[in-house]
Amino acid sequence: MHAPLSLAEEAGNAPIDIEKGKKFWSFQPLAKVSPPNVRQEDWPRSPIDRFILARLEESQIGPSEIADASRLIRRAHFDLIGMPPPPEAVEQFDREALPNLPKAFQGLTDRLLESEHYGERWARHWLDLARFAESNGFEMDENRPHAWRYRDFVIRALNSDMPYDQFVRWQIAGDLIAPDNPAARIATGFLVVGVENVIQTEKDYERDRYDKLDDIASTVGTAMLGLTVGCARCHDHKYDPVPQRDYYRFVSAFRKTVSAEIVLGEAGDSRAYAAIDLSGDLTKLHHKRFIVGTKKENFVLKSKVYFLDRGDWRQKREVATQSFPQVLMRGDQREQFWTENGTGKELPSRIALANWIVDVDRGAGALLARVIVNRLWQHHMGSGLVATPSDLGTRGARPTHPELLDWLAGRLIENGWRLKPMHRLIMNSAIYQQRHRDDAKAQKIDPDNHLLWSRSLRRLEAEAVRDAMLAVSGKLDPKLFGPGTLDERQPRRSIYLTVKRSRLIPVLQLFDAPDALQGIDRRPQTTIAPQALHLLNSPRVREYADAFAARLDPDGTRPIGELIHRGYLTALSRSPSPGEKQTMAALIEAQSQSYQQAGETETSRRSAITDFCQILMCTNEFIFVE
Repeated sequence: MHAPLSLAEEAGNAPIDIEKGKKFWSFQPLAKVSPPNVRQEDWPRSPIDRFILARLEESQIGPSEIADASRLIRRAHFDLIGMPPPPEAVEQFDREALPNLPKAFQGLTDRLLESEHYGERWARHWLDLARFAESNGFEMDENRPHAWRYRDFVIRALNSDMPYDQFVRWQIAGDLIAPDNPAARIATGFLVVGVENVIQTEKDYERDRYDKLDDIASTVGTAMLGLTVGCARCHDHKYDPVPQRDYYRFVSAFRKTVSAEIVLGEAGDSRAYAAIDLSGDLTKLHHKRFIVGTKKENFVLKSKVYFLDRGDWRQKREVATQSFPQVLMRGDQREQFWTENGTGKELPSRIALANWIVDVDRGAGALLARVIVNRLWQHHMGSGLVATPSDLGTRGARPTHPELLDWLAGRLIENGWRLKPMHRLIMNSAIYQQRHRDDAKAQKIDPDNHLLWSRSLRRLEAEAVRDAMLAVSGKLDPKLFGPGTLDERQPRRSIYLTVKRSRLIPVLQLFDAPDALQGIDRRPQTTIAPQALHLLNSPRVREYADAFAARLDPDGTRPIGELIHRGYLTALSRSPSPGEKQTMAALIEAQSQSYQQAGETETSRRSAITDFCQILMCTNEFIFVE
């Protein structure tokens, strides 16, 4: 029996060659590779280094030197927990690193991965992909009071090192896989935290329903598979081997899925914003929520997905039954392998999707693994091995080190899909620990540093900038979890600031935080005058600087030289140079005299030290990490 024609084929366009598409690098099974031999045998600290060094040696470029202890501890702290190391930790690491820097760094990495703040840092990366927010968007932008539970689920899952395949399956179908587990039900918030128009006319209802399904399917595709399936809504994908029919059959997995405020536990005293599957048709009730029930308004929308001509809900074709992108089904397997799973009975559609997406041998598991290890590499190294982390299709960038990418994906699977061992593997490599350098020869051969001959400088994300100021000031409230707030004066970490789409936090927006309208994989890094003006003139920054000063000089008697040393150690994780120490001492003295002349006789010293602290927080070194 021949497969049905795609809508594009019926219109006379050339069909997509699926078998040819399967030969593209990202749609192939993982290659079995071994680390290559290198000439400079004394440089590698990890198998990763052999992949990198082999390419460098081919290009006749040498790697950079290993960074010193102060750079490494600052880098590791910001990478894993998103905050600067306390001065005591810097001093301790300096002592540990003297006899054996690699061993000391391994211990540091292990300690940071066990920190409860690790989940807060890495949850923010995932929430960007999930387009997480706590309001509906659109004109009314109604609040979702319990949506924060999804954010807490992500933090807890990462802290516990939940296997990534389970993490993915729960977010697709946790309510069906483990219905008695509140965490699994909360996890499905991933599907529905996007924008949703709940104020609509009857005429708009079905159109908005297809838009919501598209948002869910597109986010699953880009965040988990690095595949832009949403581009096939109106026609066959122009570049990737995804026919329009594959899109609608993929979307069909969510045909019964709606957002709802669910009750957790028998007491009913806690709720979450999550996804549910309806047992019957969809009805719109007076309180603007989709639920199962008999009270209906004026119409019923069948819980089916139809093939649509040109993506127009008014031009329906036949019903779309569930399947998966053919390019990610191996051998002669058909969709029944996952939709029935050998039972002869149809499984819930989201469970079938969850099983297919993690199936390494027959489904999308190989691509799933490639995408997540590429994201880990991206956040540790500044750019992914594939520079377009949410598009591993034909229009995305090619991997700079394809063998390394597949080797890392294979290691992830061998380690039970756990992410913490992958962090250790990357961070304990020489390539991660090298320092930044300028090299005219290397820049001429590899101007974009694709071969990783130098460590790139990276600006902190918006949340890390704010959290760093809170941390050095001593005002940070380390409390985890729970509802957030729109008040940026609250001293908790920035991940707990409520994300309301129509009231985004100004200071986070200033440093390029996302708008949560769609998932993003790479934040822009703008350099604009208002950023510097904020650090110089914001009353909030001044408050942080004043608290920092009080921390450095609590009783007003600490010697200036010692105070300057402690300030640099706290803010920049290093000791000041003799020239910096002299310059800052002169600054504090001059500012103190200036305040005295202005009549601030009793507070002149404190105000001058506050100026010093604010200067440290205004430096490039404070918001950039090598």
